[in-house]
Amino acid sequence: MDDVLNGAGTVSNRGVPSEETMARIRKVFVESTGLNVRPEDLRYEQWLEETAILDSIAVLEFVTALEKEFGVSIEQKFLEFDFLSDLPALASYLAGPRS
Repeated sequence: MDDVLNGAGTVSNRGVPSEETMARIRKVFVESTGLNVRPEDLRYEQWLEETAILDSIAVLEFVTALEKEFGVSIEQKFLEFDFLSDLPALASYLAGPRS
């Protein structure tokens, strides 16, 4: 898992997460947490950290919404805050093949 957290693990086909995938994650985050901000204006890492500090249930709702949006089940080993707050790593994981 450390390889994925460090960017050397599961990635999309091109090795770089697409802007589209990262935009979808931002949109899901805004919608699932009810933030009053446009997804493109979201400073994702900062908002996720603030949300996690204030409300762990909101983080669970975000993960559930991600799973629904991308049609995946996020493996438990990837449900760590450091991984979820790394937008490129999360996008690569969601867009790439999982074993």
